Amino acid sequence: MISQLTIKGLKSIDNTDLAIKPLTLFVGMNSSGKSTAVQSILLAMQNITEEIGSPINGDLVSIGEFDEATNFRSNSKEIEIHLESENDASVRMKFYEDEQQMVKWKYEGQPSEEMIAYLHRKNKRIQYLSANRTGAQDTYSKNYSSNLNFGNLGEYTIHYFETHKKDIIHSSLIKDQELGSTLQIQVNYWMNHIIDAELTTEDIVRTDKVKAQFHMSGNRKVRPKNIGSGLSYLISIIVSILSSNEGDLLVIENPEIHLHPRAQSRLTELFAFAAQSGLKLIIESHSDHIFNGVRKAINKKTITSNDVSVYYFKIDNNYITTPTRIEFKANGNVVNHQKGLFDQFDDDLDELLGL
Repeated sequence: MISQLTIKGLKSIDNTDLAIKPLTLFVGMNSSGKSTAVQSILLAMQNITEEIGSPINGDLVSIGEFDEATNFRSNSKEIEIHLESENDASVRMKFYEDEQQMVKWKYEGQPSEEMIAYLHRKNKRIQYLSANRTGAQDTYSKNYSSNLNFGNLGEYTIHYFETHKKDIIHSSLIKDQELGSTLQIQVNYWMNHIIDAELTTEDIVRTDKVKAQFHMSGNRKVRPKNIGSGLSYLISIIVSILSSNEGDLLVIENPEIHLHPRAQSRLTELFAFAAQSGLKLIIESHSDHIFNGVRKAINKKTITSNDVSVYYFKIDNNYITTPTRIEFKANGNVVNHQKGLFDQFDDDLDELLGL
């Protein structure tokens, strides 16, 4: 698994090292570098997996011209991405322009075959869910790609669930053994816990489509577009986590989309549970409920502070990303609070009270 990420010269990031723990959370202002940190992993994945016309423009990451990808403040002429695991397996990649101004990339030093295999998309050790996830639809497409389980947008989640719902999931990810150990049972356990709903699916035979329905407690089954859109955005997260194996990495952007604060908090319980069950998660979020959910998990001993890595991203006066790692006490209290770190509620309340 990836334990350390070093990025040099990519967009607003000049030179930064990020510790990747079982539960890693990127928070901060808009355009502060959170997505850039995520994109560095995706750049490595898409270029290790296949040769593409432009190394910085693929289906996972598409940046544009090379000068748009490099840090203009530091006048960077190249981009470096270094990924390292707990057992010192590593890959170091350099992106640059050749004499004909064609974008190229190469390995720096001898890459680890173990890390290359981990990053190669055909092995499906890393799952990425974009913030632009597929929402409510009458039907969902079937997936015929060998490199994808769920799709970057979660567009194939319903088909995956329909195909694998009777599969036994990894034992460490079974929350309630008495209920049962299939993907369907455990997915619906978390759906009920987070948002008081259950999912059923049906293959539409001789078509390329699968039908989904949601059932709220005490109500009839309804199709996705006739119920809150948060359910459709949530299901890809739950299914991808519970379908994973020990050592897998899930990268999820803005899991809070269309979710009530209580649901966001309960979803974070799933994140902490999965992180303590052998998975790694990198979460990019603007939600104080996700952030406080992590603090609650530390306080309740669901996860230790040593297994949590929260970075607050901000831009300095030179327009350079400066991530600060947030430290926590054993009770979940923040040790080194940063201005702008989910303090808007307090600022607004002070203004309302005339303080």
